[in-house]
Amino acid sequence: MPHILLPDHPHQERARLLGQARHCRQLSATTVEEHLIEQLVTLAKSYEAKAALLRATCSTSDYTSP
Repeated sequence: MPHILLPDHPHQERARLLGQARHCRQLSATTVEEHLIEQLVTLAKSYEAKAALLRATCSTSDYTSP
């Protein structure tokens, strides 16, 4: 079974990732450059996907912090 690196505090890391996503979306609303908006939205989606993966991984495993 492959090993996945999990943060020591998965709930805090998930909150941090979602905060970064929110920040990217807020920045995208302040610019008029279409290319920059697309990049920021893509980055936000990436943060959200990582947060979702972390949530799924931590809620389905028997992970305990060392």
